[in-house]
Amino acid sequence: MNFRRPPRRAAATSSRRSSSLFGAVDMVLQPIVDVRSGALVAAEALARFPGHLDSPVDETFALAHAAGRGAELEAACLRAALRKKRMEMPEGVLLTVNVSPDALAHPSVQSALLCDLHDVVVEITEHASADLSALQASLQDLRSRGARIAIDDASTGYAGLLRLTALRPDLVKLDKGLVTGARTSVEQTAVIEALVSLSRRIGAQVLGEGVESLDDLTALAELDVDLAQGFYIGGPVSALPLELPDAMESCRIARGELMRNEAAVQVSSSGEIRSVTAALAASVDSSDLHAALVSASVNLGIDIIALSTLTGSGALREITCAGEALDSALYPITQYPVTQIALDTGVMTEAHLSDPMSDLAERRLMQANGVASLLLTPVIGGGKRLGILEFRHRTHRRWSSQDMTQARILAEHVASVLMRMPVRHAAPVAS
Repeated sequence: MNFRRPPRRAAATSSRRSSSLFGAVDMVLQPIVDVRSGALVAAEALARFPGHLDSPVDETFALAHAAGRGAELEAACLRAALRKKRMEMPEGVLLTVNVSPDALAHPSVQSALLCDLHDVVVEITEHASADLSALQASLQDLRSRGARIAIDDASTGYAGLLRLTALRPDLVKLDKGLVTGARTSVEQTAVIEALVSLSRRIGAQVLGEGVESLDDLTALAELDVDLAQGFYIGGPVSALPLELPDAMESCRIARGELMRNEAAVQVSSSGEIRSVTAALAASVDSSDLHAALVSASVNLGIDIIALSTLTGSGALREITCAGEALDSALYPITQYPVTQIALDTGVMTEAHLSDPMSDLAERRLMQANGVASLLLTPVIGGGKRLGILEFRHRTHRRWSSQDMTQARILAEHVASVLMRMPVRHAAPVAS
């Protein structure tokens, strides 16, 4: 399957030299958001040529390169993009700029990038560099000044899997051809899953370009892609807004779809979860249950796993906790509306200390307990609400679809244990 698209280039406003050669240049910024929350995290600089409205942007760059002045035009774009970031962009928002690998060695491009590059992402476009070692050296030089490195169009061209591991980018960008319609394409989904898996192994985030619909956004959420860009999120604009309310709402809807999704990801057969579920299947009392959750905390890399059961008075009481001391307090669910909704609907939910949109009552409790991220999974058995299984992390954790699937699997097995456990064995067990 061919996912290739025409190459793109960095954008910028006009400079005196580029104007004389290629006409005026305007710069616009396309927003990039966090898939989980819709928060604005970055913007890509894109070029527009008012004097060449009938010609594609790529054609202008192609003409410049054909005339032997392509690197100079790229350098002018980079200087203007960096100037726009300093003067106009919101503080803390990353700027991504495109540059062709072979242009990195050109003196004009090197001069344009000879500055503090913190909060700047340098995207290497799809054209192959003839010298991998020279490219690695150039990227290391950029990193020394604070730049982050992105590989564009990771599904095609030179950025194959081996080269991806060699370059060790901070960000891997998925081509529009991969993202658009991915939710209904087995082939696209398989490629995205492979790239996300590899990116996680090399410590890179993943950005999906070409998001054209809520389905595309939901697919990215389901496949654990970190960032999203596309016309459904927001088109290129001259002035970047501080927030994108529509995008935030769409991302929350997509995240909600993931929370409601009962289709298990293929992790249930993994050794880590299989050994835990086997222990739960053999559990007969609270001590067995506690031991199984301690094993789950270690094997799944979750700081704290706690289980609370619902009392007759409508309060949650923690009966076992792996990773920290048992909390003996009772928590009426009426005081925690999001938790009550989760129990009433059977749909898991999450909260993050850093997210002002997370439930305030949960965030206050998290702050008091030194927890940064929380994943709540209802425990339902025999059609009855039994309690809540909590995954807690002391530092921020973006709960992945695998985390959610593992939580669902554990909650189902925990429900079975609770339903067969004699009441006299349901006493709380400390860590």
